[in-house]
Amino acid sequence: MKYFLKLSLENKLPITIIYLSASGSFSKRKILIRKMTNEKIIAYCYLRKEIRTFSLKNVLSAGMDPSLKAI
Repeated sequence: MKYFLKLSLENKLPITIIYLSASGSFSKRKILIRKMTNEKIIAYCYLRKEIRTFSLKNVLSAGMDPSLKAI
């Protein structure tokens, strides 16, 4: 999972995450990571169309965005 987070940050590629919100609901998000610390991810969220902060411990999975096509 951390591989894809780092890949998004370094190569400015969108990824898809499964996220557990503070209220306990699951959410699938397409994000573009802008900054990452040991605890938080600051990313552009394509669903909300704004910069959002995600708790790293609540990211359950991460992977390449399936809409990206290999060259």
